[in-house]
Amino acid sequence: MILVNSQLATLRQFNRTDDNQYFDDQNYKDISIKVVPYDVDDLIRFGIYTMPEAKGFFMVNRNVDVRKGDQIIFKGKFLNKNIELVDKKLTVIEVKDSWIFNRLENQIVIVK
Repeated sequence: MILVNSQLATLRQFNRTDDNQYFDDQNYKDISIKVVPYDVDDLIRFGIYTMPEAKGFFMVNRNVDVRKGDQIIFKGKFLNKNIELVDKKLTVIEVKDSWIFNRLENQIVIVK
């Protein structure tokens, strides 16, 4: 379930082919996705998400193939708490699942 306060962004997926065993930064595919800023203040307080290098938390749809090392590129203006993202590239450092009633509903993407 994606909320109404979403923003279009570009997800740059790196190394989705199995022909290379090493990381190649020229082997990527860009897709458009919707991201929603995710407020994790309560989860940080309880120690579930403790990543000091994280700059933002976003929700993406469950159908999006996002992995560690991918990039989220914002076009235009987007505010997430105190961070203003204008033509900004953020790197995904962790992806967590969000389950509701035994079904994967969203993915929480932690970026820096």
